Amino acid sequence: MLTRMKQELLQSENLSWLCIEPMLLAVRGKSPGAKVEMFNQLNEGQQALYLFYAFHNHANTMAEFYWFTTYFIGDLKAWTGLKTGILFFRGNELIKVLEQMESVIHLKNKLADGSWKEASPADLERDTELNELISPIFKEYQINARKFIESTNTYIQDNPQEFIEIEII
Repeated sequence: MLTRMKQELLQSENLSWLCIEPMLLAVRGKSPGAKVEMFNQLNEGQQALYLFYAFHNHANTMAEFYWFTTYFIGDLKAWTGLKTGILFFRGNELIKVLEQMESVIHLKNKLADGSWKEASPADLERDTELNELISPIFKEYQINARKFIESTNTYIQDNPQEFIEIEII
């Protein structure tokens, strides 16, 4: 399933987003089953972008970053897929940041019996230690996510056949 776009968009700073946007928008607000069905129709690189942007587009603030990390690890069970996708694009620095965050989530939210404490974005206001642990990780995430997007754009420019179909005018 390739995204149709004009040739000049290959130079866009948002190229990687443009390649997966139609798929994510098509399943917005739909059932988890519909989202999985869409995911399964994608190739490996598209799946990587799908999970990255499903996470990244909801991690704009420190509270969102915290809550979505917890959600991806505990409820959605998509954390491994997210990290695998990032490794597809060789996002090793971003993986290091996400693994730091994963350690904090395990430390603060995994209970002794293996279950998960319910997380809330407000946890950062109530727990100063949690806030202090996550603040530098979130700053690193922002820097490394931007670098990751730049590298995915380059990958797509070098391998457009995996992601796009150029519109002939």
